[in-house]
Amino acid sequence: MNKVLSILEKPIDIAPLVYARIVFGVLISLEFSLGLFTNYGQTLMQGNMHFSYLLTGFIEPWSSPLMIQGHFILNFILGILFAMGFYYRWVTPLFLLSGASLFLMEKSLYINHFYLYTLILFLFLFLPAHRGYSYDTWRKSELKVSQVPAWTVYILLFQLSIVYFYSGIAKINSDWFQAQPIQIWLGRKADYPLIGGILSSTTHAYFVAYGGLLFDLLIVPFMLYKRTRKVAFFICCFFHLANVITFGVGTFPWFSMAATALFFAPSSFRKWKLKTHLLPIGSKVFAYGIRKKFIYPILSIYVILQVLLPLRVHLYPGNTSWTEQAHFFSWRMMLRTKQSSIKFTVKDAKTNATESVKLSDHLNKRQIQRMAGNPDLIIQFALYLKDFYVEEKNYSSPEIYAENQVSLNGRKQQGMIPPDLDLGKVNRDLSPYDWIIPLKED
Repeated sequence: MNKVLSILEKPIDIAPLVYARIVFGVLISLEFSLGLFTNYGQTLMQGNMHFSYLLTGFIEPWSSPLMIQGHFILNFILGILFAMGFYYRWVTPLFLLSGASLFLMEKSLYINHFYLYTLILFLFLFLPAHRGYSYDTWRKSELKVSQVPAWTVYILLFQLSIVYFYSGIAKINSDWFQAQPIQIWLGRKADYPLIGGILSSTTHAYFVAYGGLLFDLLIVPFMLYKRTRKVAFFICCFFHLANVITFGVGTFPWFSMAATALFFAPSSFRKWKLKTHLLPIGSKVFAYGIRKKFIYPILSIYVILQVLLPLRVHLYPGNTSWTEQAHFFSWRMMLRTKQSSIKFTVKDAKTNATESVKLSDHLNKRQIQRMAGNPDLIIQFALYLKDFYVEEKNYSSPEIYAENQVSLNGRKQQGMIPPDLDLGKVNRDLSPYDWIIPLKED
């Protein structure tokens, strides 16, 4: 144990931590704010109900579109201040709170890298990333240190490694081995000028699928090994730039390249020739002192949770891409595409009055699209309808039924929800939804 602690607490150059604060701060501020101009912001401002995560139902979108717009703008401001190291100890928790609350407002908007950025900001609560090249050290020169404990960088590398590893493990499935859903997505690129034919070819789809699997599983070991590090980083940049060209995916490819660079030796970041009065040289080491008694247990629990949380997919029966149970927060990226339709009917058990639900009266287009193939969202909407028909339509005992057709990764469409199941009586919880009709393999 002492040997492990000595490795983790070994003093290293603060430069990579400062680099991470600046680059991550800028990228996260962009991701947390530019959603205002995309479907993300529109979804928060439209619809009469919003899908929530099971344990955070108390977090809801602002009632006013102006307040939602202000929330996005606040994220951008806090992100820039974070990157500057401006009153870092105050700005970091505010940035985390603002970004995390936006992320948790609408489950149908779940994005893996939005979740990752929230975790990264949580880690920065414990890191002295403002102790060099920051507004804080300009304001108080005594804050400047030239070295920090090695674990302050290792914890960021751990988080990145978790993402790569579990993303790779999740790709070990029959659909991915058949280059699905990659073939479907790339097939839509046929109209790209010059390269459309190549992008949409079956050969290219298989190359992307198997290349992506190998990349996710091997990039971390190759970056850890000094002799392969430069080549691995070149491949990393090629891989993520290809994703930018082909899929876009926001700031994530840029973040991944920037984060993967942290595997290089801390001294490498000094080659940027930052001004030494802002990023000093020397042997002054940041000391956590008594705070270690609180920080170490918290981060130890955090590490254990990050290792275990993605494994919960094995606690649920069936194909996770079909049932969606444990799909979120497990780094299951780009594994499924669904073509879905759904129809809800409400019946009053006492009067036998029935009514077909017009979904657009309650949800926006993106919410409907995401809900149609997601059992948990379907249950949440059914419970909302039950309350709505009691309060607004004066139904005394509403029963909620749904019929949906779903195609997973190009398969034939099939039903997911038993049409005779009263969804208003189904409990929404963490237990396996054994009422989901199993996926039929072709």
